[in-house]
Amino acid sequence: MTEEIGLPIPCSVVDPVEEASQQGRDEWRAGIVSAHSRIFPAPKSLPECREGWRYLIEGACRQIEDALRPEEGDTINVVKIIERGGVLHIFWEGTLSSRARAEVERAIERANIQSAYTCEICGDDGRLYTSNGWRLTACTGHGRGKPASWKRRIEFVRIVRGTIDGQDRILSCRQYDAECDVFFDIPPESLEV
Repeated sequence: MTEEIGLPIPCSVVDPVEEASQQGRDEWRAGIVSAHSRIFPAPKSLPECREGWRYLIEGACRQIEDALRPEEGDTINVVKIIERGGVLHIFWEGTLSSRARAEVERAIERANIQSAYTCEICGDDGRLYTSNGWRLTACTGHGRGKPASWKRRIEFVRIVRGTIDGQDRILSCRQYDAECDVFFDIPPESLEV
């Protein structure tokens, strides 16, 4: 068996306009919401991204549900799941114990970082592309525009903002180390945010 290095990953190219017009495109989105009703008690919308990230979303939803302990007063409502800037973002509101909050944020961070390496159309390995001001994480078969330099992104930093006592605050600021597959806290003052 020979190893093919540097060749594009074979996959079928799907036109996003055609994809949007296909029947049943919201079935998987609605399926996620109904399968995880504990964290979508009052869904405001279905996930707003392509099916390539479906398994990232499902994994994050399972981890979020596993973190909840009703006896500790944990309640959550996933408000929105969207693609923004070529990566997956999950927004929530609710009341969580510090243990549950840490576990929920870890699940969201992992999905966010994994989306930066996963084609949002087919789920294969991907990278960031830019075209006419739009960003897309895609495989070589679905990439449109030019491959973007990773230096244009903040180096895998995830900032969580929230409201405490009526004031907007940075709740956590963590950087991802891909080599060790871990997050570590960094002081927000070290960033220009």
